[in-house]
Amino acid sequence: MFPLNRAVVPGAKLKLQLFEQRYLKMARDCLAANKGFGIVGLKSGGEAVAASEFYPVGCRVQIEDWDQLQNGLLGISLKSDRRFSVDSVQQEPNGLWVAQVSWLQDKSSVEDDWRLRYKGLVDLYHTLSSHFGQTLDPLEDAAELGWAIARFIPLSNKDFAELLLENDPVERLGLIALRIDQLAMQ
Repeated sequence: MFPLNRAVVPGAKLKLQLFEQRYLKMARDCLAANKGFGIVGLKSGGEAVAASEFYPVGCRVQIEDWDQLQNGLLGISLKSDRRFSVDSVQQEPNGLWVAQVSWLQDKSSVEDDWRLRYKGLVDLYHTLSSHFGQTLDPLEDAAELGWAIARFIPLSNKDFAELLLENDPVERLGLIALRIDQLAMQ
């Protein structure tokens, strides 16, 4: 697992520069086995601190591309795809965190009128997506809409953990709407 100062949600893309041996080995092993690794949001400590504390929920990421950067570091491009909760965790002698996880699954929502109930989020998404040049149209899926908006707004890792643990996409939209209202009042 890779604890970061910014948690990720499904569908997020990010780039990392790796310089620590533990993460270089992790990336090498993931590439060789064609598998991903987990990113979790930090509660305390830092990304390069072995004794960091992190939230017990995160997203698996897949390495889409890698390159040796001009500064000599390994650059990797990632895309997150699946949510998980951490069942158990241990730290290896090199400081790398290894965990057993359970995959989190969205449950089917029975609420059909979520588009009307969260019209403000639909409108916000269209505004944000046009500003950032996104082409996704998540109006058919409450989960996609929620994750798309969550990728754009500045949330704490605690807020991200709450969103990642919520298995009902419509309830998750409610949490996102609440966080946006709180951000607007600051």
